[in-house]
Amino acid sequence: MTGAVPAEALAAIRRGAGAGVEVLVAGAGDVATVEGSIDLLFVGPAAPYSVARELFARWSGRVAPGGLLFVHGAFAAAPLTAALLRAVGMSRAWRYYGREGALAEYVRADLTHGERVLDTLAQLAQLAYFVRRQARRRVRAG
Repeated sequence: MTGAVPAEALAAIRRGAGAGVEVLVAGAGDVATVEGSIDLLFVGPAAPYSVARELFARWSGRVAPGGLLFVHGAFAAAPLTAALLRAVGMSRAWRYYGREGALAEYVRADLTHGERVLDTLAQLAQLAYFVRRQARRRVRAG
């Protein structure tokens, strides 16, 4: 897990993890301290674009084929969404699986050109949610 994880959320995740599951909270620079591949990577909200981009650049390649990437704040926070689409969304190594609110799921896969085009279209369709969410924030703030 990366990003800011509330203590109660981390405790719930650790309670729900099965035997043999190790739950780690790490920053972008901690990638060298984790050995082996990762089966599930959860990226929490990362405020600046540079931090989000670094998280994806350093951690997404460590996910094993068939592994999962969950991104909280996807299509909700502008910097995270931009970094996500650039590093993961346009990559043939990731299949967009879906979104529930601001939580997006990706599966590590080797996409063909046709699959990549369809995958990109599916992600672009999520930008309507992003625009609506940004508009609501501005209306509330104004």
